[in-house]
Amino acid sequence: MYETVSSPSVPEQRPEVAAQAPRTGLLSGRRPGERPPSDVQQTCALMFVAGPFFGFLAYAAWDRLGAGAPTQVVTDLRTLFVLSALTAAVAVGLAVPVLRAVPLLWRVAQFGALAGMGVALSGLHRAAQISSTLLLVAAALAALVAIVVNIALWTTAVRRWCDVRGAA
Repeated sequence: MYETVSSPSVPEQRPEVAAQAPRTGLLSGRRPGERPPSDVQQTCALMFVAGPFFGFLAYAAWDRLGAGAPTQVVTDLRTLFVLSALTAAVAVGLAVPVLRAVPLLWRVAQFGALAGMGVALSGLHRAAQISSTLLLVAAALAALVAIVVNIALWTTAVRRWCDVRGAA
């Protein structure tokens, strides 16, 4: 009945989809979909645990200020309070980027862990200056956790997981 004329078949031209290169920025995770090794997971957990210990150190410094600290150490205790709170925030805030293998933030976490060691040692020094048992216990616990977190952030498995040079 109806005569149809088919047009010559022309292959459909589709735009070439370029292969997407993996994101290699310093703030992007390098291993999407990969499960991190157990050392990396444990390091992340340790960083979450470090937060409350440094928070306890900040509380102890604040408590000493409220209890009437000698005027020679008031500025030092305020500084210890602020730095302890910042160290707690850095430890907790950078735990997930370490788990997701974000290289730049891993380096920042390493620096924060080293700074946390300094804050804990400063707390020990202040506790000795004013003979505060609460501050001594808080600083000793923070120092212990800072040592463990520093060791964990520099282990071979975590370095292999987060290091930019080994990404290829």
